[in-house]
Amino acid sequence: MGIASSIQFPPAKPEQEKPEDFSDWPYPMTANAELLIKNIHGLFPPRAGESSTDEAVEARYFEFLRGGCCKDVVKALEDCEGPRSTKCKEIAGMLFSCMYSHPDYYQPVIAVFEASVEQLDKDLKVFRAKKQREESFEKANLFKGFKRF
Repeated sequence: MGIASSIQFPPAKPEQEKPEDFSDWPYPMTANAELLIKNIHGLFPPRAGESSTDEAVEARYFEFLRGGCCKDVVKALEDCEGPRSTKCKEIAGMLFSCMYSHPDYYQPVIAVFEASVEQLDKDLKVFRAKKQREESFEKANLFKGFKRF
């Protein structure tokens, strides 16, 4: 007689790319992404007679980024196809390096991203601790009622 198990042999291989809608992200990451977007909206409010859509905010955001010393890197990022590609991630990293080397201009954006990263770190610690408690509880209940031999 066999034992039913949810363990898969061989283990499933992790997917190479995450879906574009980020639906597989844990709650702290999606909530933090939403907060980051809200803070970016606050940083770049609509001008008189202008729409406050995500596209309009993104346009104002990139307009601001192009106004500083990092305009070449910003242009490369705007031309980038597939924001999750390795090349686009490298360009985004270059943009942040450039922004950090010119904090006098980019400080408002840096502050929003730093606050977001700090909050995400806190939220993920809480999320991981909760998951660990849940897993410990499940393991404890798994062996409940079994006697040691």
